[in-house]
Amino acid sequence: MTIKDEDIQRMSQALKSGAKLTSEICPVCSSPIFEIKGELWCLKCNKKVVKIREESEIADIVLPYTLNNLSVVVVEKLEQLSALLSKLTDPSDIKNVADTLSALLGVLSQSENLKEKLRK
Repeated sequence: MTIKDEDIQRMSQALKSGAKLTSEICPVCSSPIFEIKGELWCLKCNKKVVKIREESEIADIVLPYTLNNLSVVVVEKLEQLSALLSKLTDPSDIKNVADTLSALLGVLSQSENLKEKLRK
């Protein structure tokens, strides 16, 4: 495990701000895990760490993450297709891209609806 000076600075600042050093280590980088406001964090990875106690908890944790990733990918594709659409002149090409955009907007809407339901 190699911890850089900037990582050490971030960790010491977290401790000064009230974070607690736990006995856990990050499964990705093997750096110490900190508890900050009731949540576990790897300050080296700069990511929240979720501890799974039972297999049944996996879906509850993975689904929101997957939906967030899906939304990011769909938005990227919407941007790409939007740029492409502005350059097209052939009506059949325009229709194909418009149909794909419509399908992606449907996926994005469904994903956002699911994320909203999960928050409740």
